[in-house]
Amino acid sequence: MNIYLVSLLLCLYSLQIFAGALPESRIIDFKNSNMQTIKHRHMLTNTGILVEDGDINKKNPLSERILSIFYKNTANKNVCKDIPFSTDVAIGSCSGVLIKDNILATAGHCVDENIAKKIWFFNYQQTDDLSFKQGYKVKRVIFRDFSIIKSGYSVERNKINRQRQQIGIGPLPPDMFDYTSYRDIALLELAKPVVGLLPFKINFRPFFSGRKVISVGPPLGLSLKQNSTGSLKSITTTNYMTTNIQTQQGNSGGPLFDYETGDLIAITVNRGLTSVFGLQRDKRCYGFKSKTTEKESISHLSGHMTITQVKKYIFDTKD
Repeated sequence: MNIYLVSLLLCLYSLQIFAGALPESRIIDFKNSNMQTIKHRHMLTNTGILVEDGDINKKNPLSERILSIFYKNTANKNVCKDIPFSTDVAIGSCSGVLIKDNILATAGHCVDENIAKKIWFFNYQQTDDLSFKQGYKVKRVIFRDFSIIKSGYSVERNKINRQRQQIGIGPLPPDMFDYTSYRDIALLELAKPVVGLLPFKINFRPFFSGRKVISVGPPLGLSLKQNSTGSLKSITTTNYMTTNIQTQQGNSGGPLFDYETGDLIAITVNRGLTSVFGLQRDKRCYGFKSKTTEKESISHLSGHMTITQVKKYIFDTKD
């Protein structure tokens, strides 16, 4: 095929992708979450943030930390001044939700061999000083399952990538995903009961496409934020569902609630690529920008694990 024709086809393909980009106002949808702004109080009291023991006294703002979240080499990179919450302290690595006063659910990838050295804090607000706030260590890992999503390339995507290779352009990412064996959930027992736990219900069969949901957690390691700009989109397996709600690194392990009832329906395990952090060439700095993706691609929706797979560890009775 003529090299110029290939270039034209790739340009047209890119234009189709651009059509699914988010407007600027939707790039970051998170709002501060406190007792005055949240619909159900347990969404705050039962949501935790995981912090390294040595980081408790640190007061680094997001503007100083954000480059290290996304890049190993941060040299010669300037952060854009208009990043939301840039002056807020960013300290956490993952999130979690209390199932009982001493039992917490989180993402499997948040639990490593050093989990016992880390500390959980609940209802963490920006004004809180963690050195004076009650923290909770992990006594034991009750259950952990983590296996990655299998991915591959369709015939069409392989064809496009071969054409891109011919003209010296890098390949497009995989466009086929198998969630059948995907698992990412853990259940932890804390060393002591958490003070201030509020009871709530767990909906083990929550799916109703289009139902409004709310995500609570510490995106990018910030204090608790909420995002209710989204709804349930699809259930891929009995263990995994997607929403079009925006999440970020740091939301992993955090709860997804039914907006109306307040029922816990899942935990967040991967973020939707509706926005990315990278170089904004027009500003010559690094910040968030709308992700240029196919509008309905499941790979760009936020992913959530249902609580069904750990139900037997929570209750003594079956179903």
